[in-house]
Amino acid sequence: MRIGIATSGLWRLREAVELMTGGTACKLRANGLGVDAIAGWGHKPTADRARALARGRGIPYIAFEDGFLRSVNPGNIERPLSMVMDRTGIYYDARQPSDLEALIRKRVATSTGDASVRQAMDLLRSSRLSKYNNSTIEDVTNLGLKATRPEDRVLVVDQTRGDASIEGALADASTFSCMLEAAVTENPGAEVLVRVHPETMMGRKAGHLSLETIASLAISSPAVARASGKGLLRITPEPVNPWALLEACSQVYCVSSQLGFEGLMAGCKVHSFGKSFYAGWGLTTDRLPNIRRQHFISTIEVLFDAVYSRYTKYLNEECNQCQTIEIIIEKLRTLKRTRKNL
Repeated sequence: MRIGIATSGLWRLREAVELMTGGTACKLRANGLGVDAIAGWGHKPTADRARALARGRGIPYIAFEDGFLRSVNPGNIERPLSMVMDRTGIYYDARQPSDLEALIRKRVATSTGDASVRQAMDLLRSSRLSKYNNSTIEDVTNLGLKATRPEDRVLVVDQTRGDASIEGALADASTFSCMLEAAVTENPGAEVLVRVHPETMMGRKAGHLSLETIASLAISSPAVARASGKGLLRITPEPVNPWALLEACSQVYCVSSQLGFEGLMAGCKVHSFGKSFYAGWGLTTDRLPNIRRQHFISTIEVLFDAVYSRYTKYLNEECNQCQTIEIIIEKLRTLKRTRKNL
């Protein structure tokens, strides 16, 4: 099977495309001829032409994306150590079914409470790893937070502007202001921390929740104005390990960020303001109506197994060999320690 690759970024990862599809990668011609399927980056706007070409030719479009344990730093300088492939849709686009949804439903029907799943999840959490792993602050001790207990803190997770997962989660830019106001209003007296996205911290992309946004929101929201006046509403641009923030809070407000799923793993109550891949399964407090997802999951282990063990593929640094999640966790731990000591 010949796989036509639609973008230069994915062409650099053609070894991974071949490994995950079992096909032969080639550059996509403008007319789409000579290939049996077309591969592109998810459902981003840059993939619209490739998807339309696949539909017009009546051949499959295969979506690829970075995995949930990607690299130390954001950006395309480092090759991803995990990727996902979806022949039906893509995990972050709730407007249509995806392979991940099918895997979750299958996992619900066959759930056996596998102890190895819990072990992998515990290993991920204890290793303090996330999609990006360039944090340099490993706890919240020196942040000068006002509250002393997690029960008195709430985490609000910002995302970068233009993130395809926001629209895919049936949300938009205005959702973030609504979410922040809800977090403050529903938790009077609590300290509300706004988590800045790593790429915003690095100046690569703009976020939604800035000091200017909060000041503007305070004009129309008495709750936001009170919280700001009392110093209970704080943006956290410091490079803090996300697990440290999650464990310092009891509730997480999110749209479609992966941190919402990690919040579930950390034992937080998660409020989902978008139809994220982890919403609608009975594990989150959902602010949007349910769509399609009517199989409720009894445990986080079922969802973790579908997302991290079955949907995600783990790769070596050359992207030409599959690895286990345990190997990639150890690899990221080593890379992070090494770069921290440089």
